[in-house]
Amino acid sequence: MDNLGFASIEEGVDAALKAGADIVVLCSSDEEYAQYAIPAYNCLAGKALFVVAGNPDCAEELKSAGIENFIHVRVNQLETLKSFNQKLGI
Repeated sequence: MDNLGFASIEEGVDAALKAGADIVVLCSSDEEYAQYAIPAYNCLAGKALFVVAGNPDCAEELKSAGIENFIHVRVNQLETLKSFNQKLGI
């Protein structure tokens, strides 16, 4: 499922959960992740695998909040996707 945006974090998470998403990927500008990633991760509350699509400067802050999944040009795409499959039991 793809979307161009939601009015709130809660609306986006609700839409993902209603769609039965196993993985929720937050796609934004690297600058906006500091504002949106942690609240979205907390709102999701472990109900799906949470991924940040990007390599923001605040990555260490996000990791310290529990966010461990990032996908961007500097990661090994194949290994990253394999790890997502493994986490989902696929």
